Order: sequence, then structure tokens, then C-alpha cells
Amino acid sequence: MTKSIILFGLIIVGQLCYAQPTIEGTYLPVRNTSIKQVWDTAALTMPVPTTGPNQVWDYSGAFSNIVDTFDLAVYEPAATPYFSDFPDATHSSFLTSPFELADSLWLYFIVDTNGIQNLGYYSDKSTVQGLIESSPTEFVMPMELDYLDTHMDTSRYEGFVTYQGIPAKFVRVMHKTMIAEGYGTLITPDGTYSDVMLGKEAIYEFDSIFVDLTGTGVYNLFSVMSSDWHRFHFLRNNTFASTHLMQINTNMAETVVRYGWYTLPVDFGSIEGTVYDTTGLPVTDGEMYLYREHSNFTKNDILATTVINFDGTYTFDSIPYGEYRIAARPDLSGIYNHAFTSYYGDTTDWVNCETVITSGDTSGVNINLLYAEPQSTPVTITGNVALNSLLKNNDPIPGIDIIVDKDPEDEPVIETTTDALGNFAFPYLDDGDYTIWVDIPGLNMAGTYNLTVAGGLVVSNLDFEVGSDSIYPSSMVSSIAPVQAHKGNVQVYPNPFTNNTTVNIELEEEAVICIEILDVSGKLIASLVQDQSAIGRKKFTIDQIKNAGLYFVKISINDRTEVIRIAKN
Repeated sequence: MTKSIILFGLIIVGQLCYAQPTIEGTYLPVRNTSIKQVWDTAALTMPVPTTGPNQVWDYSGAFSNIVDTFDLAVYEPAATPYFSDFPDATHSSFLTSPFELADSLWLYFIVDTNGIQNLGYYSDKSTVQGLIESSPTEFVMPMELDYLDTHMDTSRYEGFVTYQGIPAKFVRVMHKTMIAEGYGTLITPDGTYSDVMLGKEAIYEFDSIFVDLTGTGVYNLFSVMSSDWHRFHFLRNNTFASTHLMQINTNMAETVVRYGWYTLPVDFGSIEGTVYDTTGLPVTDGEMYLYREHSNFTKNDILATTVINFDGTYTFDSIPYGEYRIAARPDLSGIYNHAFTSYYGDTTDWVNCETVITSGDTSGVNINLLYAEPQSTPVTITGNVALNSLLKNNDPIPGIDIIVDKDPEDEPVIETTTDALGNFAFPYLDDGDYTIWVDIPGLNMAGTYNLTVAGGLVVSNLDFEVGSDSIYPSSMVSSIAPVQAHKGNVQVYPNPFTNNTTVNIELEEEAVICIEILDVSGKLIASLVQDQSAIGRKKFTIDQIKNAGLYFVKISINDRTEVIRIAKN
């Protein structure tokens, strides 16, 4: 069967050569979009791709025996007919192709911080069950793939089909090795694309057919077939709502090109509307940001920007059909200095904003800016936002909104933006209880800073780290939040520790306590307790951490949360 690897590459282009690209497997395909695949199954004039850096692959005249053009669509799994067979799927595709076994398939995927995995498929053409499941799942793409990286995988598919009119059981075992073997410029019949990465995949496939000759439900081995080939993937950053520009299939010796296909864009729309201030007048200065609905795990995934015109209007042109989020960022240094970056749906939170589906009417997607009263008490509150060391070398993330919410109202009161070094600062904040959080579309908060301002405050190193699926504080929150903010005192000791450590909580009133242990990516390791506790001192032992390293203890007392960094030696 033929499957697409949907990837994202970020490549910096120089005047004389290309920098080595990085392909990010967690850059999700846009759901509710589609592309077209133009197939050549004869491939009489199609060369085998060359490998190495700074290549120019010219296939402008190579597709001389086009057999047909087929759709490849990406769907929300719950809206597809076989979602009940794959309830864990995050994405689904409907695939058609010139090949019988790979035609009319509903494919189901999990796309998460581990990369892309294929769960299986359902064949609409099968006259029996048609369900083929993969266990173990087929690992399509890791989270990150650099030039010359190698990834190997073995998967097993099993299901019931019809073979020569007889009920049959189908078992397929696949051994794959994927190597990023080249980068450069690709020329297709549709156009020229720079910043392209070539992934070369060696595939060994073994198919076993078991048939039920007696109609009694007993399946006996009928045949075993094997095949091997090379599959070449041409990948580029966010093209046509997919990064798969072209694919070529050859024999293992690379002496014969069996088939190839390239992609065409399908169904482009636009998004337009007006941005208003609190008086109902149009905003005259600022930018609009476009995000895909399921954003990248590791950075501020801005697909496109456009200006807010003098009359408050904006337009995003030529947007592939799909789900998106949009935000208005006024000029915070000018007349809108007390405004917030506001999403469609009039919220400062990407999680709660309304999505825009470009296949419908998108001519009146209006946004009303959110404002707050100016803060007047001088304070010094500073911090930094950076990728954690597992993703990059703590690279700073500029252009990120940092927002302070007033507690317990949970209302935004002030906003700032990280600079080129990922730093941020708040010079004014009136007395009260507050929560500081970071807004990066696609990433959830695994913890926040809570603090109380009383007559001014000086706090530095309120740093946040960005993991593969979440944002979390990287400092000792309990050293910042005063006792009265949590109706009790919280400590974790010893820290660092060797075998176990203890969470000490002294409550001044009855409270519901929840304690969770997270790793540096935000993944839950263990839940210690969740119950109603009386006034007094409580102790909870942490002994579930097996490996040395950094971890986080997330402690919730009623509606307030602390996140404390701990280290196991």
C-alpha cells in the first residue's frame, strides 16, 4: 500500500548553498484540507533522485505518462465512518491511488510528541470486513529528523479481506529504514521549490494470506509474498497544507523507476474581517497572525502575517481549505499600549478562541480588542522563555506574549512580549494576587507562576521552558509565592535527592490537594494524592521517579497551583 509522510522542514537559504534542514515530524497536517496527487505509473522518463547536499532535482518533464489525478484529504477522525475502530486517532486521511490494494482507504494516525504513527486503515473496496490494524503501529516519522539521520521501524498489519473471492486473513510485516539523504531545489511540472529535503526509505515487506476454504471461520496459510523497494520523499515546509511535494518508487537496486507522483494544491480560500477597539472604532495600527488549528509542538507556529489596514480591515489570501486560528496584535507601544493580543472569539487565550474553517463563509471574521486599566505600582518582574535542552540548546523564543491574570477573577491585566533573547519584563503591577502564563498556540501550560504584589515587588528569573507538548516554569515557584497566596506553606525536601523526597504542606484551612509528578516534557509520571485535607501539616513521599534527571512537582491546593522543579541524582 502507498502512504504519505506529512512532514515539515525549516531550512535557511544562503546565496551559494543551503543550510542543512531539520524536518519536524510533529508539524501536524491541517485537518479538513486536501491535495491532489498526479500519478505516473509508467515512469518511462523519470530519473532516480541524486543524493547529497545542494541538489537540483529537475522533474519538470519527467511525468510523461500521467494515468490520473487523485485526492488525498485530511479529516477530523471523529467525523469519519470508521473512527470507532481507531478511537485513539488524532488524524484521518482518505486515500485513492491507481493500485488496488492502496485504493479507497481510510487511514488513521496518531500525531503526538513522539511523531507520526499509522494505526491502520479500512478498505472501502473490500467485500469482507475491510479493517486492517497495525500492532505494533507503523512509525511513520520521528519528532525531528536532521540531514543524514537514520530511523528504523518494524510494523505488523492484520485484518480480514477478500482474496480471489474467498474470505481471507491478511498479515503484512514491514521493515523500513528512512535516511535523510539530500536537500536542495525540486522542479516539478507545477513549479520550482527551494528548501526541499530528500528522504530515502528502504522497505522490506512480507505479506501472508490465510484463506477460509470451508466457510467455517478456520483460516489456513495460502501464500506468502515478499517484496522490497526504495521510496524517495521530497519534503518542504508547509506547501499545499502538506509538505510532501513528490514521491518516487524504485526497485531496491535503483535501476527501475516503478512510479511517481507530485502534488497539486486544492481548494484555496481567504479570511477577512475587521478589528475593533472597545469604543467600536476600527483599529488603525497592528498585525494579524494566522495559525493552523493544530499547531507545532515546539515553537510559535505563525503560518502567515498581514497588516491591519487604516480602516481596521485585514485579509489573508490563498489559504488552503482547513481549520485555522487568527489573532490581532495591535501596536502595544502606541495608542493601544493597554490592549492585548486578541484572538477571534474575543479572548487572550489560544485554547478558548474560535476556529475558522476556510471552506465556509470567512468574509466577516471580526475581532474586538480586549483592554485593561493601566497599572501604576512600580515593580520589577523579569523572566525568560526558551526551548528546553532536550529540544534545542535552550534556544530563546522571541515574540511570545506573556500575560498576567488577576486572581481570583482570572482576568488579564497586563501583557508584554519576549525580546530577541526571549526575555520579558513587567515594570508596573498594582497590589493583588496574580498568575503569569505564556501564550504559544499549540502548547498547553503545565504550570504557572503565582505571586502577590504588596507595595511593589522585585522578582527575577521567572523563566519558562518550552517542551515538546507543554510550557512549564523552570524556577522554584514556592520561593516566589507568599504563604497567604495558597493558605499554606509548601516545601519539597531534600532537593536534589537520591532515592526519594517529601512534599511538606502546612494548611491553614481545609483544602483539596492534588499532587502530580511531571517529566521535563510535561508528561505525567505519577499522581500522588487528590483528596480533602484538614488543617495542619501533611507529608507525601515521592518515590515513583526511577531515572536520574530533572522533574516537576505540580501541587494544586483548591484553585491555586505551584510547580516546583526537583532533581534526582
